[in-house]
Amino acid sequence: MKEFLAENNLCGQTVLLLVSRGNAIIAELLRLKNYIPKVFRLENKQDIQKYNEIIFDFFYFKISDSQEQKIENNEALRDIDEEFRDNNLEILKRFYLLFESVHSYVIDLNRYIEELEEGFYIHQTLESVFLDAEGKQLLCEALFLYGLMLIMIDAYIEGSIRERLLVSYYRYTPQRRDTQSCFDEVCKLLRDTGLNSVKKPLYYPEDYFQRIPLHSTYVDMVIGVQL
Repeated sequence: MKEFLAENNLCGQTVLLLVSRGNAIIAELLRLKNYIPKVFRLENKQDIQKYNEIIFDFFYFKISDSQEQKIENNEALRDIDEEFRDNNLEILKRFYLLFESVHSYVIDLNRYIEELEEGFYIHQTLESVFLDAEGKQLLCEALFLYGLMLIMIDAYIEGSIRERLLVSYYRYTPQRRDTQSCFDEVCKLLRDTGLNSVKKPLYYPEDYFQRIPLHSTYVDMVIGVQL
């Protein structure tokens, strides 16, 4: 059998690239956590008074039509909204790309495990990759990185702020039909978990990790592995 990480070994190169992506996502998260615009925290009275009609959590999606009409009909609100968009659009795009990359990562990880199970990689199965030292290391690291992404996002970008960032991105960025479903799935994955400095929600972080279920056999094998 050819070496798992040989350049012509598609099975090994695919998971190696996936793990490299995971590390890049973690690095971007560590950079961006220091650049959350303070206004999205809505921590002081001035920000609340000025922006509470244009910064929303996911409740916005239930009242979007009426709220947009309200902004359109109020010149002062419209001016504030336009100024806010111009000042924050670029950082909103960057945060959204980070959130989307986490979603894409777990989707691609699931797809890779499914391809192993379905025999897509010749002479390779989930079990055979775990028997290879390098393969086992990478499969464990791939799962570890995903869990780390979720925990770090919840620790550094609290749920209410994530929702406000996502809603603002949605409002200020034209949503093409082919990207709408992806946006919806990103929102489902990264909606507020309820975690804060005062309490930890019941069944946390298990429920958080279950928002996009991972292949159970794969998870069990990682848990039981001895490196």
